[in-house]
Formats: sequence, structure tokens, C-alpha cells
Amino acid sequence: MKFKISLLFFVITLVSCKNQKNQTKEKQAEKLEVSVKKQENNPVIRHIRTADPSAHVWEDGKVWMYTSRDAEDAVNYNSMDGYRAFSSTDMVNWTDHGEVLHSKNIPWGAKGWMWAPTAIYKNNKYYLLYPHSVKGSKDDMRCGVAVSDVPQGPFKDIGWIKGVEGQWLDPCVFTDDDGKTYLYWGVREPKMALLKDNLLELAETPRSIVYGAKNFFEASYMHKYNGKYYYSYNAGLGGFYAMGDSPYGPFEYKGAINPKQRQDHHSIVEYKGQHYFFYHWQGWNGGSKFRRNTCIEYLYYNEDGAIQEINATKEGVQKIK
Repeated sequence: MKFKISLLFFVITLVSCKNQKNQTKEKQAEKLEVSVKKQENNPVIRHIRTADPSAHVWEDGKVWMYTSRDAEDAVNYNSMDGYRAFSSTDMVNWTDHGEVLHSKNIPWGAKGWMWAPTAIYKNNKYYLLYPHSVKGSKDDMRCGVAVSDVPQGPFKDIGWIKGVEGQWLDPCVFTDDDGKTYLYWGVREPKMALLKDNLLELAETPRSIVYGAKNFFEASYMHKYNGKYYYSYNAGLGGFYAMGDSPYGPFEYKGAINPKQRQDHHSIVEYKGQHYFFYHWQGWNGGSKFRRNTCIEYLYYNEDGAIQEINATKEGVQKIK
């Protein structure tokens, strides 16, 4: 009888231990799952303030982004200076290649005033196109051009695009499948024009962009997906877009991409089968209106080509394995 009781006690104890071990494993799995879900990859650059990310996939198979730079003590945008280059192969770990162009290297321009850049690979060289002030005023901006033999720079200024002087705010350069390169720019009134191959002259008279709405503020951007042209921009209250069949438009207004981020200056790339949305945001990492941080989210299209709305997340994107 005593032997039966002892055996029963042993079985009960063994089952209890197994249950406790299983519960422990389940809790550990839950903790791991929560830990993975809460991993915060945004902002992707934290050691300095970066904004206006211009993202590209170059011939070396890396994702490159060129950013403007906010000063830590900034109280306006006039002190922005020194464009920066970063590269990555996994979308989470970014190599800082340092400063690639500074206002002190631009003989025709003022100190500071290095606003949102754009980039292009053409003529077997890498180019930065950027807005910069001649005398220190938003009313005398030019669209400067700088060139480098390598994506990490440094870039050398070669002048500005002739034919349009005045308020050059946030240019975007886009090369179509036929090799033709277009420039998009403007503040409050968006414009565009075909560029000559030297990238220093317009090949035609600038045109106003018809995009089916009247909420454009700044930060024109153009990309192409499945034969459609996507014209997007910052409306002052987030990013919005329109679609068309030509780089000239007209474009059909589609609505918001990320309407909840007031400061939206974005770019879009496809890398290893996934589309990514680059933008800057002031809300994390001790940021502010004039101390912004570069972030990345996944971007998805519907079957009809429409872009699914994006919300900023601290999780951002996960590391590509």
C-alpha cells in the first residue's frame, strides 16, 4: 500500500514538474515574442540629427541615403549644413560615411541654408542636386549640382541649374526607363521640367504640375511602379500622392500616404523584393521641429496600384537576414 502511494506521489510530482517546465517555456516564448515586437529601430540614425532622406539603390547593391543635417541647438532651418551619406545592406545597421558636401565648399553660396538634397547616378557619376541660398534668404535659392566618382563622396560643386532662379525648394530628380531625367521642385506651386544630360540646364520651359488637388506645400517626389508614375509631396500636414501615365502627368489625386506626420519629406525604394518608405520625424529621440530624425517604414501597394496608408512606428522595419 505504501509502495502504491509513493508511486502515485512520484507520478503526480513528475507531471507537475513537466507542467511547470512547459509553462516556463511558454512564458519565455511569450517574453521573446513581446521583445521582438517591441524592438525599436526608428529612428535609424541616432548619433546625429538627420532629415530629408533621399534613398537610392546603386550599382553596388547597397541602399544609400543622403540626408540634410539639423544642428542640435537649431531654432530655425537657416543653420542646416553639411549633407551626409549612409549605406546599408540590411535596412537596420547603417554605415555613416561622413559629410559629403558643406556650404564652405560652395563658392557661390551663403553659410548654412543646405536644405533637402536629391541624388542621381548618370553619366557614370553620382550627382547631388540641392537647394542653397546665394546670400542667405529663401527668396534667392538656387538648385546646386555637385558630382562624385563614388557614392560616398566627397561631392564637388559644379554650379547651379540655369534658367530658373528664385525659390528652389526641395528638388527631386527622376530618371525614366528611357534615360530621360526630370526635375521636380517648388513651394506651394509644384513645377517640373526635362533636364539636359549635363544636369546644369533645363531642356524645356518649366511646367506646372496638375495633380488633381490644391494642397501641395513642398517636397515633390517622383517614383515609378508597374508602369505607373507616382507624384507625391508634403502638404504641410503629411504626405499625399497622385498617379499618372506620364512623368508630366496629368496625375489623378489619390489621397494620403502618411497624413499623421506633419513633417513629411519622403523617398521610396525597392530593395530585395520589399518596398520601403523613408521619412523624417520630430517626435522621437528628443527631436523637435528643427531637430529631426530619419525613419523607415514598410510600403505596400494594393492590387489597383494604390499605396496603403502608412503610420509612423517606433518599431520601423526589421533587419534583413
